[in-house]
Amino acid sequence: MPATHNQYDFLSIKDLLDAREAFHVHLMRKENVIGTAIGKYRRRKKNDDKPKTLDNTFVDSSSWPCILVFVKKWTTFSVAAKDDKANKFDNYIPSKVYLPDGREVPLCVIEAPSALQDNDEIVNEGDLTFPSDYIGGGYPLIIESQGIRRTASLGCIVSDGNKYYAITNKHVTGTPGTIVYTKVKGTLVPIGKSSDKALGHISFEKLYNGWSAPNTVVNADIGLIEIDNIKYWKTDVFNIGTLQSVFNLSTTNLSLNLIGKAVTAFGAASGLLNGEISALFYRYKSVGGLDYISDFLIGAKDHATGLATKHGDSGTIWVLANDDDDESKKNQPLAIQWGQHCFTDDGKTYNHPYALGTCLSNVLRELNIDLVSGWNSDADYTWGEVGHYTIANIAAKMITSTQLKKVFQQNLSLITFEDKTLITDSAIKNARKALDYTPLADVPDLIWKIVGGDFKRSLENPNHFADMDKPNSDGKTLLELCTGKGANMKYLTPDEWLQYYTDKAVKDSSKGILPFRVWQIFLEMVGYVKKGNLTGFVAASGVLAHYVGDACQPLHISYMFNGKPSPSGKKIGDGVHEAFEATMINRYNKEIFPAVEKLIKEAKYKKLVALGSGKEAAASVVDLMKQTFKTINPEVIVDAFAKDDKDFPDNFWKKSGKTIVPKLFASGAYSLASLWSSAWQLGKGDQTIKKITEVDPEDVRALYESPDFLPSVNIKAIAEHLDL
Repeated sequence: MPATHNQYDFLSIKDLLDAREAFHVHLMRKENVIGTAIGKYRRRKKNDDKPKTLDNTFVDSSSWPCILVFVKKWTTFSVAAKDDKANKFDNYIPSKVYLPDGREVPLCVIEAPSALQDNDEIVNEGDLTFPSDYIGGGYPLIIESQGIRRTASLGCIVSDGNKYYAITNKHVTGTPGTIVYTKVKGTLVPIGKSSDKALGHISFEKLYNGWSAPNTVVNADIGLIEIDNIKYWKTDVFNIGTLQSVFNLSTTNLSLNLIGKAVTAFGAASGLLNGEISALFYRYKSVGGLDYISDFLIGAKDHATGLATKHGDSGTIWVLANDDDDESKKNQPLAIQWGQHCFTDDGKTYNHPYALGTCLSNVLRELNIDLVSGWNSDADYTWGEVGHYTIANIAAKMITSTQLKKVFQQNLSLITFEDKTLITDSAIKNARKALDYTPLADVPDLIWKIVGGDFKRSLENPNHFADMDKPNSDGKTLLELCTGKGANMKYLTPDEWLQYYTDKAVKDSSKGILPFRVWQIFLEMVGYVKKGNLTGFVAASGVLAHYVGDACQPLHISYMFNGKPSPSGKKIGDGVHEAFEATMINRYNKEIFPAVEKLIKEAKYKKLVALGSGKEAAASVVDLMKQTFKTINPEVIVDAFAKDDKDFPDNFWKKSGKTIVPKLFASGAYSLASLWSSAWQLGKGDQTIKKITEVDPEDVRALYESPDFLPSVNIKAIAEHLDL
């Protein structure tokens, strides 16, 4: 009876491992073979005779278990037979192998000339997304060794019950005691030191008890970073979210059903990665009698675009993608990436790279550590919702145009909350839970930067700040360089700011572009009004409130955002950012709100500023930032916190905060109201939008969930969105 693929359906991983082990020497002696793996038979996407590659084949529910054999060059039986005189026919790969007990195991040949690459070489740090406050998985880490600066990815947080660690790769962390850094708003800060807890090469049979593979080792490549201060960390992975329990694998439950499973990750260098498990136990090299394997070979989910993993992704956590509605299976961590394998095309150019990963459950078992989840998951990488929503609420009350005032009266709930809700941070959070959308004043944080899932934007961070107070080589700060007023303000182009940021005395790799972000949004607001698009105007206006709120917070526009450097190398006032802009404001907003309402009744706030262009809008924000520095120098806040960090929120409020904070809020609200009013006037809103109604929240949400709405870019691309 002819054999069919059904006879292979019940082959187990152990069967495949036994067959590979029995025929490993035989297969590897064939000059064309470069490696093997355990997987499922891969079918061609098209019915043709082209060589099978990982990119042009797929697995589905009818694919059967097999051994994948990777070869340098595809050859057919007829071609191999012709080479018999040259003794080449012996290099032909058979369709299956036979074990002494009668088991038959099929082989699947894949053409894949390869080149193994580490992916922690130096990358352009200016292209990376560094944390603005809390540190967590997915962000870059930096280590300097032997004069070389290496960049890799922070994986997740684990604990041995005594200490907390960040997990990454051993080849990254290096010698125990090595200081590990990241950048927070452009400042290089130490986050911990390399631990002596690590895993290198481990016997396959030790990790997978009961499965035979002598002389085979698994490259675990796991290193731990002993965290200096856990309170500045979140256990969430950037752009992935909260991790669930680890996907627990062992010889008792590891199956070939994992092949083809969708997985996702966020690499520090590459950003969001969507892939699938292509094979298990990929044997990538043999040296000195030892065979080296990787637990997982992860390829692209979309073979047309490939898996865009890059240098700097070492240490990235891969999680199971949410293929169904079972929330318990969402974000289950599965593997830690330690390298990439590039399969070449004719030995010349690189095809799509594949990630090599280590099974996380093995790591936790061998190092006797546990995954930590839920730490600071509710904490925002921001100065808090209270401030943003309060400034938006106050600004709406300052509008003088009858028609525009009606717009905000009808749609204020889409942007912010009513007065009584703005008393406490907890009241805001409770009110937000009852909504099917996120009020616009905090969309840039909550949707585009922090917890937005599929709607996060990797280049959003630079839009929230601009550190303007660090002297350059000529002793000039960015505040001092930006001179003049309105459209005549000098030193207000992206190129000029890039020149400042790259000055050898400044070296600000975060390159904040806050005023240019306002310029961009202002132009969009005017455009929406001209087109009579009320939904677009309301959405852009609400989002603008967030950035203007950032511009009136002193620690959001200073290189001393979370402390200042000292000669000893230890930061002075580490932790001040959260203490001032979140803890204190959240605690005292019940006093701030009425104080601001009282302030805006003063004469200087009665007449809003008329802005005639995008550049004037940006210049008005620079003026707001200058006014913020006049109201309170960030160094005063940092020094006060350094002297009294424990009781700082209460003591600083009583001494200075109750006077200066309402002024900051009033200035921010006045600037925002002027921007709103000017955009309405320039677009001739009274003529173009005659019918003012409540905008549908679903329409607003559809806008802010679209990447084309007010696209987030960095300093290199922002000029494309301005009318320079």
